Amino acid sequence: MNYRFVKLIYPYKSKDGNLTRISSLKVYLRNKSNTIYDIVDQYEKGLGSKIKETIKEVKKLVLLREIINLHNINGIKSMNQIRTMVKQIKSGKDILSPRGLPNIKLVKTKQSEWILFDGHHSLLSYMIAGRTYLHEVPHFVIEDENGHVNEKEILIFFGIHSKKLNDSNWRKYVINWQAPKARQLCKREQKNMGELLDSISVFYNKNRNYNIVDV
Repeated sequence: MNYRFVKLIYPYKSKDGNLTRISSLKVYLRNKSNTIYDIVDQYEKGLGSKIKETIKEVKKLVLLREIINLHNINGIKSMNQIRTMVKQIKSGKDILSPRGLPNIKLVKTKQSEWILFDGHHSLLSYMIAGRTYLHEVPHFVIEDENGHVNEKEILIFFGIHSKKLNDSNWRKYVINWQAPKARQLCKREQKNMGELLDSISVFYNKNRNYNIVDV
């Protein structure tokens, strides 16, 4: 397939709180080397075929805690940044880019595993602020016509270290871009966003000026 769908999903105010506003773009892959990051870039530039915006009821709840993280606790660089975001969320505002787009970006595997490939600080902030399910936060989803991406596409999230991984063992690893190159690829310690949230809690509550950085 030479295209992917980019879905921009926002919570939609309703009595039951189970509606989302979805706008989609069909983004064509310019060549075989295009990655998910290239697709996001094309979306942000408005390159693609727009699909009508829809309001949909959430049929299947996705727990934020069960989403797979790509950073261990050492890949979370700033508790102060998270505290600022939490205050913003609690004041009624969302965490968005300057263009008004969500920071939280995800893909889903064929096995229905949700993977957060961008926006760890933002998603942790929403969780601390009390959000429980995916439809309660603004987010991007990149998918093919079957509603997921293939395993090879996921390897791009590990950058230059992807050559050390294969289509299945990436689940055992995370990436820490704050660390020296030789230590960026790490064995997974927290298996999902719930465990990552539990791990940062002590730092979040302990010292207002403490940053977690692997040096």
